[in-house]
Amino acid sequence: MNEINENLSEEVVEIESNKNGIYYFVYGIICWVIVDFTTVFNPNLQRWISYWPTIWLFYILFPLIFSLLIYKAKISNKQLFICTIVEIIISEVILFQNQLLFTFPIMLLAIPVSLCIYTLITFLPKWIVEKELNENRKLIIFLIIVWILISIITFITNVQ
Repeated sequence: MNEINENLSEEVVEIESNKNGIYYFVYGIICWVIVDFTTVFNPNLQRWISYWPTIWLFYILFPLIFSLLIYKAKISNKQLFICTIVEIIISEVILFQNQLLFTFPIMLLAIPVSLCIYTLITFLPKWIVEKELNENRKLIIFLIIVWILISIITFITNVQ
């Protein structure tokens, strides 16, 4: 009887993990779309659309990878943060060759800002799914303030 209870308990945990992975994936896509549009393309909708469908690979691929890492591989928050740094290197350094990350002295600001933005889009879906918003509220507020400031700067820069 104990063995049956243990098996049922393991199956319930597995189902819950799968469900959380799906929720993370959906919230991750939403975060990616909103944050990417506001920090890169805002208010130029046509420019954003010109990157379709390629840009959707990022919007889908990164949340999928992180969903699997979090809910299948069961990585820790520290490992997730390291994966976030790898995500920045892949996206911003290798693929997009973001000059702000290579140009001194602006890189001294651009690197921490990138860490904040990518931490937001990586961890916020996790905190929503795992109902940890309250425990992380100070960090979330800080990350959202950074995101809003960068979005405002992007808007002003793109309007001119």
